[in-house]
Amino acid sequence: MLIDLHVHTKLSRDSSVDAESYLQAAAGLSPRLDAICFTEHRLYSAGAEIEAEYAALEERYGIRIFRGVEADTNLGHLLVYGASDALQHRFDLTGRMHKAERLIEMVHATGGVAIPAHPFRDSGYGPRLDGLLAKVGPALHTIEAINGQNTAAENRDGEMACEKLGLNAIAGSDAHFASPQWFLTCATEFDQEVRSVAELCAELRAGRFRPFIFARRD
Repeated sequence: MLIDLHVHTKLSRDSSVDAESYLQAAAGLSPRLDAICFTEHRLYSAGAEIEAEYAALEERYGIRIFRGVEADTNLGHLLVYGASDALQHRFDLTGRMHKAERLIEMVHATGGVAIPAHPFRDSGYGPRLDGLLAKVGPALHTIEAINGQNTAAENRDGEMACEKLGLNAIAGSDAHFASPQWFLTCATEFDQEVRSVAELCAELRAGRFRPFIFARRD
């Protein structure tokens, strides 16, 4: 099952793309993109209107839609999946410069998954992974080793860090636009079917996935 775990819509404010544009771009693609996770910057997109819109899009295009958030921490951006009520009560995810260590530990404790985004691009996570692992232990088990907007060298650094530190690797497009240069560049391939954010978190915790790179489309 292929899921793009890192996508932004106009809700992120640095994108002008609506959610449907991504599903239109993915429709009919081979290999098939089975699900997409909208990880808006500092915004967990919730509410009845959003849920109704996404449910209608899922039915129309046959592609599941999950929601996460790209949080802002003192070390850089952190992808959070499974933003529970308990987590949102403790942390204002719309805020900036959260303490990375505390947020990672709390996400893990409340059943979610926290993954450093593009840790070797515009981020302090990459060079600090050793020290962070020593502090948070199993709460940090995965990084976004491959990002569709990274350079080849930045992606290699991510893969090498996973090998060195025993971390799991996801891949996400980091799309802000639905064009081939941004979207359907890479995704994460899961061994099991994922039908909900809870199942997504369970599979991420279990490590049953790997990066997937789409063939280049011009």
